[in-house]
Amino acid sequence: MRITGVEAYVLRYYVDKPVTGFRSHYADISSRIGHGFAVVYVKITTDEGITGWGEAIAREAPSASASVINELFRPLLLGRDPLDHEVLWEELFSVMRVRGHFTGYYIEALSGVDLALWDIKGKYFGKPVSKLLGGLFRDRVKAYASSIVFMKPEDAAREAAKLLEHGFRYIKVKVGRGFDMDREVIKAIRDSLGSEVEIMADANTAYNVATAVRVGRMLERYEAVWFEEPVPPDNIDAYVEITRTLDIPIAAAETLFTKYQWLMFMQRKAMDIAMPDIARVGGITEALKIAALADSFGIPMTFHIGLSGAGCRAATLQFIASLPSHLIFTPAYEYYYVEKNPLAYQITKDPVEVFSNDDVLIPNRPGLGLEIDEAKLKSYTTGI
Repeated sequence: MRITGVEAYVLRYYVDKPVTGFRSHYADISSRIGHGFAVVYVKITTDEGITGWGEAIAREAPSASASVINELFRPLLLGRDPLDHEVLWEELFSVMRVRGHFTGYYIEALSGVDLALWDIKGKYFGKPVSKLLGGLFRDRVKAYASSIVFMKPEDAAREAAKLLEHGFRYIKVKVGRGFDMDREVIKAIRDSLGSEVEIMADANTAYNVATAVRVGRMLERYEAVWFEEPVPPDNIDAYVEITRTLDIPIAAAETLFTKYQWLMFMQRKAMDIAMPDIARVGGITEALKIAALADSFGIPMTFHIGLSGAGCRAATLQFIASLPSHLIFTPAYEYYYVEKNPLAYQITKDPVEVFSNDDVLIPNRPGLGLEIDEAKLKSYTTGI
């Protein structure tokens, strides 16, 4: 079997309201560069009629990753055996590593290619990818509702109540507007719903060490499950200090890329919970190595999805299914409920996410379990 085609598609969908919550200066920047969702889907075709689909995480400037795939990766992949995903990963990674490209858009592009190759492999053998990864430890995974974005404390409490009514006990709440506002929001939810809900707090790197420790102490009093991304990811010493100081588990870091970055964080004990994004770290091939590191260091994993499309979701579910229980932190799957992303929900023939209360069932279709409707996909595409 040989690769005959490689194509990256940039998809966009604009909305009028905020779909995430970040510290103020990021919000100011974001308001000037775009609103809504962006996705890069990767299609790889073969001479045996098998087509694989993957996704490279895209938030801003998705054409950067698409160009890497279409201009650089395509000529390196054409004519190759798609089952050689480990060989192909190493070659694609190495070709630009010598020039200083070993994180960022480049690895996000590589992630999309890798997921498409795994999709082909599963379809070739007629098995879900989870089977190829060694089998299923579970057929469903606990999800949390993400995220209650910046709003008044009373509105946040009402939003949490609605989510609880819809069956979600685990709820992520955006913090990062300052200690007083963070406290009022968390207090309002806890006072209103008590122990009926479990709260995860996500600061999206808003704080310095001193403020993060103060906010973390407050979250401990309100028995939050974790404190996510309290400080910027380029300050590993800050993560070390915060993780050592606080009792609440520190979740990090959706912004890290390959095993080399994850190794540094784990060696320094800079996190309590690992939160990789499978469409960013280098796909399943690299996520396996990160999971091995997490296992070695005794660090459980949960997974970032956020604003991503169907490819990231499908791959994440297959990967979670294959991990032993001691490597899984509950909840492990992020369900982004704020705005239904059509780039995730409108372009597949069958839904990737099928819920049973707040559990998501693991798809059992061959490959990633991803059936793309190409006509619908192309209706959202833009030029790059």
